[in-house]
Amino acid sequence: MPNRLPLWIILIISTTLVATAIKLIHKIYLYTVSSIKTYNKKNITIIDRFGSILPYWLPLLEGLQNFGQQILPDYPFSLMNIYKKTLMPLVIFYVTHPALAFIIFFVLYYLFVRTKSPMPDRPFIRFNVLQSILLFLINSLLGATFRALPIEFRMSLYGLMLCNTLFWFVLLTITYSIVKSIEGKYARIPVISQAVRIQINNHT
Repeated sequence: MPNRLPLWIILIISTTLVATAIKLIHKIYLYTVSSIKTYNKKNITIIDRFGSILPYWLPLLEGLQNFGQQILPDYPFSLMNIYKKTLMPLVIFYVTHPALAFIIFFVLYYLFVRTKSPMPDRPFIRFNVLQSILLFLINSLLGATFRALPIEFRMSLYGLMLCNTLFWFVLLTITYSIVKSIEGKYARIPVISQAVRIQINNHT
């Protein structure tokens, strides 16, 4: 039988191999973490784009509840028919479950708005979540103000014109934000987007 290596040589070789392996694993870990951080901050992924679209359902349903249901019946039948087959079931579910909006609102706030958020730092998603929350609050305020007006005014020509204007404001701002999210670009809605950026800068 060939002579075995002394135990102390085996220990030295084993220790060296283990130390080298640990050091290599540590370097790979540091490189991966730094790459992920750089990638998340400088690149907007498909997940970022898709995740940024979802929160806009909240202000959209709120706007359809406040203004769409009143003016959409006056639009051409074909448009109303498309609305009935697509968005109307969601709006009905949203209206019949009023607590749902507040639950979604607080979940989004907890996950993305708080300073100590449990979610990873994804600036693009956070920007769009904040913007959707702000649009939701604006829609809620406009809806409550419009409903507080006398019914005679709301049913008049001027009331319908005001409701129509508010409806298209909601629809266009949300559509614009969604298109920008798909493109991987930050939306620039006057005042609203600026307020979101100020809020983000104050928490960084």
